[in-house]
Amino acid sequence: MTAATPVLAFHDVDFGYEGRPVLRGVTLAIPPGDLVSVVGPNGSGKTTLLKLALGLLRPTAGEVTVFGERPERARRRIGYVPQHAHLDPMFPVSALDVVLMGRLGLGPALGPWRRHDREAARTALAEVGLADHADRHFAALSGGQKQRTLIARSLAGEPELMLLDEPTAGLDAHVEEGFYRLLEALNRRLTIVMVSHDLGFVAGFVKSVICVGQKVVVHPTSAITGQVIADLYGADMRIIRHDHRCSEEGHQC
Repeated sequence: MTAATPVLAFHDVDFGYEGRPVLRGVTLAIPPGDLVSVVGPNGSGKTTLLKLALGLLRPTAGEVTVFGERPERARRRIGYVPQHAHLDPMFPVSALDVVLMGRLGLGPALGPWRRHDREAARTALAEVGLADHADRHFAALSGGQKQRTLIARSLAGEPELMLLDEPTAGLDAHVEEGFYRLLEALNRRLTIVMVSHDLGFVAGFVKSVICVGQKVVVHPTSAITGQVIADLYGADMRIIRHDHRCSEEGHQC
């Protein structure tokens, strides 16, 4: 990958489900070191963008590249954080066990975890502020701690690009802000793309915003206005700005 090659690029991409178009003519390029939020109404195709970037879906037209390659070839360089962990709450798995899952495919297919794997997992837990929670049952963690554990699982795989799908869903405002501060710190060495439902709140943290609606448009955060939101969500809204953040009138984003 040359210096000019974007980390993630969509070239005139179309995609639909069972003949129903979801994305049309999507063209965008995310440079190394960017911190991007993908926003838009429910059903607009936000998660579909992530699945295309992961190579879990293939476009019906156009091309998706990650580090200049097909997503399937670059998958080892991508970390993925889902909205919810699909883990049986009764299964006796610790936070460290969950993070070690991020090392799958990086070592021997059989046998115990290597010391290097365990060190990488503990380092990842320390980076998200959960070094003292390694042996705690995953189900006993708070919502914010669970999401940090899932980020640590992604970090354990030593990615260069991190994709997150609604990582703050269900978290209260105080925990949410701490979560974004963590992403800001990780962004010093990772390119980060996350789907979010709260454009107003993330505008104070991210560098650019991908608005997914009838079309896909990339804006710098300084260009996010009430009109941009109205065009995206199809409703008249007013942005209230304070402390470099914003909220939709009547409720906190």
